[in-house]
Amino acid sequence: MKTTIGDDGLPFLPLEEYLQLSLQEIDALRREVPVLRTTSNRVSILRDHDVRALMSHPGLVQIPGPEFCDFVGIPPGRCRTFLETFMLMTNGEDHKHRRGAFARVFAHPVLRQKRDQVRVVADRVIADLPRGAPFDFLALCASRLPAEMIAEVLGLNTEDSGWFAQHVYSLSKCLMLPFVGSEDIDEIEASADALYEFVAATLEDRRTAPQDDMISMLVTDESDRALESEELIYQIMGLILGGSDTTRSGFNMIVARLLSDRSLWDEVKADRRLIPNAINEALRLEPPVAGVARYSVGPIDVAGVTLAAGQLVGLATMSAMRDETLITDPEVFDLHREDQPLPHVVFGAGAHRCLGEMLARLEMEEGLSALLDSAPDIELIEAPEMVGVLGLRKSTPMIARIP
Repeated sequence: MKTTIGDDGLPFLPLEEYLQLSLQEIDALRREVPVLRTTSNRVSILRDHDVRALMSHPGLVQIPGPEFCDFVGIPPGRCRTFLETFMLMTNGEDHKHRRGAFARVFAHPVLRQKRDQVRVVADRVIADLPRGAPFDFLALCASRLPAEMIAEVLGLNTEDSGWFAQHVYSLSKCLMLPFVGSEDIDEIEASADALYEFVAATLEDRRTAPQDDMISMLVTDESDRALESEELIYQIMGLILGGSDTTRSGFNMIVARLLSDRSLWDEVKADRRLIPNAINEALRLEPPVAGVARYSVGPIDVAGVTLAAGQLVGLATMSAMRDETLITDPEVFDLHREDQPLPHVVFGAGAHRCLGEMLARLEMEEGLSALLDSAPDIELIEAPEMVGVLGLRKSTPMIARIP
């Protein structure tokens, strides 16, 4: 790994080389340079202070859906319409209106009341795990938990949880940077269509016969925050996607981290108050999202340099959370860490901070607690890896065994 100096004076490393870096190589880059150019119109911001400052910078906006689709290679179709409509890919009044429609149902006090409901789902999933033989924990537990939990909380019927989870995972490929492979387009589009029809049918059912769930609250909302049906369908698809795939990878790595050092697992098993600490540390060291992308609408000053308007600015949260100027021994998994930066930057910041943060935390907390209760002797057979340095990261399978 060797950087050169670009025409603008910034250290330069081609994007294709940046994508192949290990965490240790990114650590070395961060110590050397705060800002790295990877294409003629893209830079990566590597240090915690700068990443946090830019998260809410008025000169940076979320990459709009059309531009994002062009960048990753999404052709016209259901998936592209979804990405162009989902609140995550919008800014200003559009974003405020779409996010505002969910402010009531995703308020932290409302979600905290769902803890018992979340635990019921966790107990059910873990009860179904094989005993006495090795199994794929990612497929049979980490994937099912968040998909079924967010469906349960929203009020979606997922009798065939495998069907639901697979379509969620397939659609999530549209957010895996830097580009979507042509071989994935048909799969992504088919899953986008399937989830669209599934959500649309559920909304129509709730209009006809409202129930005591979030979907009913949304479709019967007559306030000025209410969304049109088509728009609402795409927002719910996005919430399912955002609430499923990142938690899927995150939970897989949390359990793997604890099982890879049995003393950590035993310590958390003996003191459940350490569960939130374990989750925070795992998300810091192996985040399911490597960073967030922003677009500069005007000149931006950062780390002594000025970035021009029209730049794609990658805020490398994965690097920032390992910044040794902020965290002591950043590579150490410490259940008692007192210098964990809060709020946790893995959930973003500013107007686009993760709407489902509280739900994700509930899912991981209750999932881990249920596993400690029902399968305390679970064994790690094959550890997973988290792959990727941009956007959504992908976890490889974890093979486990419950005696």
